[in-house]
Amino acid sequence: MSNVKFTHNDSSYHSLKNLYEENITVKSIAQELEFCSKDEPAIPIKIKMEEKHFDTLAVEDEGEIVGYIDRHELGEGEISDYMKVFSPRELVSDSTPLIQLLHIFKKKTRVFVLENNSINKLITHADLQKPPIRMLIFGYITLLEMRLSDIILHRFGGESWYPMISEDRLHKANQLYERRVEKNEEINLIECIQISDKFDIIHKDKELRAFFQIPSKSKGKKDANAIRKLRDKISHANELGLDMSWIDIIEVVQTCGRLLEISETYQYER
Repeated sequence: MSNVKFTHNDSSYHSLKNLYEENITVKSIAQELEFCSKDEPAIPIKIKMEEKHFDTLAVEDEGEIVGYIDRHELGEGEISDYMKVFSPRELVSDSTPLIQLLHIFKKKTRVFVLENNSINKLITHADLQKPPIRMLIFGYITLLEMRLSDIILHRFGGESWYPMISEDRLHKANQLYERRVEKNEEINLIECIQISDKFDIIHKDKELRAFFQIPSKSKGKKDANAIRKLRDKISHANELGLDMSWIDIIEVVQTCGRLLEISETYQYER
């Protein structure tokens, strides 16, 4: 291994990871539940829900939210005839980290938020478009990119990784590096290559491929392309959940999390 200086800063990395994994909670994207009375007739409420494009509405009784209704189930009779009681599996605490919420949404399309023993908020797939979620995903991918840079530099040193990417990509990286140096930005050339190039370097090295538990180059490239695609969609403010389903997006985030956990076991002093 080379003794060249690398960019690894364990303290700043863990501070950022704690920010994303602990300090950004569901509270940042939850929306207030709108409600109706359990004694109201169901048909007019269904019409109002259709006008507002609501699929779910809370049900109130004597000033307290006691359940909810689903629009598609409403028919003749009163709201109380269709009211459902909240199940523990449908609830999350308002202090739940957003990263955990993403895992929950792999199997759900909505959750109710428990705040001070009261259920007053709701999160649906539409709320996953909000800035905190986008910031979380982009930040998670950026953290992974930081770790890849550090590990590549430690394993290959200052220049021995150059032949592992195309001359054109290396040339573009050098151009970006020179522009950033002119701005007095203290960086390494590795920080100027694309995340897809960093994954290519990992995939071409048998030891690193085994370290990251990548079963094959094709599987590695598939995961790398999905991560890059998602990062690009977020950086260009494209709507999420269209050409990549939310299940696909959550799986990409889970892949990032798995690779991050593995990267934390890398022995820099070996």
